[in-house]
Amino acid sequence: MPKPFVFDRPRQAELRDASIEFLRSVIAHWKSPLGLNTALDLGCGVGHFSAVLQENGFAATGADARVENIEEAKSRHPGIVFRVADAEDPAISLLGKFDLVVCFGLLYHLENPLRAMRNLRCLTDKLLLLGSLMVAEVEPFLLLLDEPPGEDQSLRAVSCYPSEGAIIKMAYRAGFPHAYRFRELPDHEDFREGVGRARARTMIAASVPALDSPMVVPAPEPSLPRDLWTTDPTGVTRILRRLHGNLKASRKKWRS
Repeated sequence: MPKPFVFDRPRQAELRDASIEFLRSVIAHWKSPLGLNTALDLGCGVGHFSAVLQENGFAATGADARVENIEEAKSRHPGIVFRVADAEDPAISLLGKFDLVVCFGLLYHLENPLRAMRNLRCLTDKLLLLGSLMVAEVEPFLLLLDEPPGEDQSLRAVSCYPSEGAIIKMAYRAGFPHAYRFRELPDHEDFREGVGRARARTMIAASVPALDSPMVVPAPEPSLPRDLWTTDPTGVTRILRRLHGNLKASRKKWRS
């Protein structure tokens, strides 16, 4: 029997299927107007999103840092190019440039997300679609957390979980001229608020050309006050305490 992969489990499959429907709607809206023909699925796992890209007319490439994921992706999707590549390694730029880069469920597993975002900019010729677990704040925060070992977890057992504001800020600082939030997110509980629970995930578009579309709204680069050591006039301490409480509750839920 083939080895079971975490990406095929029911909870992961629900999130994956919602993200696939979202990706299809974005492709249908922007593929022709932006002239999107080549695509990279970075952090491809076993190739689910890579296959969707190929089915929608892209010359698709998938890349993942885990050899076992790439071997499985090749066996499932023999018509797609798959490469072993680490998102945090600048050598990933050797993969080339792609009209569209899709990076779903990877950024928050990384030790150096800003370095990875810079690499994403090198790979992206026109449009980046980035989906990530997030801390639901507009302020640009990164929380350094331990991650348990696992085939879909950090390679280095430690990760920087970003706020939504941090993702947007990293996109700008990596060199993307434009960043956008989506008006409508994938139809999954992680992308909406619940009772006593903040929204856990986001989707961001970062682009080289400006996007004139009802699907998105511009996301300006966020910033914090220059002096963080005053007696909490901005509520930063309160925000950090709330982040810590929300994160503890969310991590408990994910383990259940």
